[in-house]
Amino acid sequence: MQQEWQRATQAWATYSRELAQLEQRIDAQTWQRLLTLLAECRGKIVVTGVGTSGIAARKVAHMLACVEQPAIYLNATDAAHGDLGFLRADDLVILISRGGNSDELTRLLPTLHNKGVGIISVTENPDSAIARAAQLVVRTGVENEIDPLKMLATTSIVLVLALFDAACACLMARSGFSKATLLAVHPGGDVGKSLRAAD
Repeated sequence: MQQEWQRATQAWATYSRELAQLEQRIDAQTWQRLLTLLAECRGKIVVTGVGTSGIAARKVAHMLACVEQPAIYLNATDAAHGDLGFLRADDLVILISRGGNSDELTRLLPTLHNKGVGIISVTENPDSAIARAAQLVVRTGVENEIDPLKMLATTSIVLVLALFDAACACLMARSGFSKATLLAVHPGGDVGKSLRAAD
């Protein structure tokens, strides 16, 4: 029992260390480029990935939509079965994959290229297929996953989520996002209730 508690506290400490090191791993120029691409997108921001990265992609798309960026999650498998048809040249696709060579994502690249869709790749592999196809590559520089085999997307996904949560906070500040704006897009739940009570 004590050993399991120790493993848990070590895992949380790993998360803390990795999060604290993001400011050394992502330079200010990359950060500003990311914010500019998101803020200046005139079409849709489409976020995709597979496995755990796909689950993270849903959260990233949701947060961007909450701050009035026109974001939507795209199932990578469905994309290869016709859903790519809704993409246009003014859209922006965020591909999330630690290794960057998942078949479900790489088979989308020719169509994205032919449509002239912008690509942001969030990957730890700068030589991967999705990195080579992207106009911007974002790497968190993750060093330690917390599972005993150091294989599962644990710490790496926490860093991706932290990265885009921070981006959303920056976009809110940049646009002068207000409580009234948030209430308009988030009228439900405790958030909506609290915002209405504040009026």
